[in-house]
Amino acid sequence: MKISRRAAAAGFAAVPFAASVAAAQTPPKRVVGVPSGQFQFTPSMEEAIAIAKDAGFDAIEWNVRDGAHVPPSSVARDLPRAVDLTHKAGLKTEMVTTSIQDAQTPYAEDILKAMRAAGIRFYRSSNYFRYDYTKDVTAQLEALRPRIASIAALNAKYGTTICYHTHSPSNGVDLIGGNVWDLWSILKDFDPRQAGFNYDTAHTVIDSLADWRPGAYVARRSIDGVAVKDFNWVKQPPGSRAYAQDVMCPLGEGLVDFKAHFEFFRDIGFSGPINIHFEHHGMLAPVVTPIGKAVAPQPRDVMVRLMAADLDYLRGKMREAGFSS
Repeated sequence: MKISRRAAAAGFAAVPFAASVAAAQTPPKRVVGVPSGQFQFTPSMEEAIAIAKDAGFDAIEWNVRDGAHVPPSSVARDLPRAVDLTHKAGLKTEMVTTSIQDAQTPYAEDILKAMRAAGIRFYRSSNYFRYDYTKDVTAQLEALRPRIASIAALNAKYGTTICYHTHSPSNGVDLIGGNVWDLWSILKDFDPRQAGFNYDTAHTVIDSLADWRPGAYVARRSIDGVAVKDFNWVKQPPGSRAYAQDVMCPLGEGLVDFKAHFEFFRDIGFSGPINIHFEHHGMLAPVVTPIGKAVAPQPRDVMVRLMAADLDYLRGKMREAGFSS
């Protein structure tokens, strides 16, 4: 079928207007990232970026820890380079991973200075607080208050936000924060722009067992970042420490209701960084092994395919929840 020049011209002239109307009606795409610790086996930042981009991610959460692509001792030099390479590849960096617990953590202020210079607000704390059940638990939680106050003050100075990860007790280690309520009893007294949660979709369900929502709703104003995972329960042999062990799995194959979670994030107006963590198919980030010395958990093409599948599933659930993907 032939189209006249006049009709064609009229049609093309209408495209910019139609596109502008559609853009005005369509919420901006939500950025979904991946922690660079997943690529600890790669010797270079460029290779880590290439894998993340091939899998379809929008962002990389750079790991600023000893042995990582960005060591804390050289953060002033290496973080700008990581961010520059990330941006040149068309990706973003909205968050970094650190070992910061409080202002006394080595290189804490150096990291925050470098973050501010690079335009990064959020950082995840993966150096978890732990319980000692031979001592008073309430006193242990209260003892965190001055420590969090010290890092909150630094964050106020640099315009940064610490996000304490909500990790459930793991492999016999009793971690603070998985049930949200315990750490919330302290964080509730701090400005969420300075100190809040990196809310883990799997670990909070693991620790709450029946219902993750009470903890999520009570802490909603302090949820600054989201870590996406899924899991199943696997029954353990008699005599084990727990009746069942949580085992991470591909998104959609486990017990986390992602549609309900992202309806919740939509309703509370969450706008912080979202990152998928991969711990299935052997893809637990080998962050204790220096870059280039870890063994790749899967062949590159298999890893990209597994990551892309989780990312596609998540984006689908975000759309279903009305949380723009």
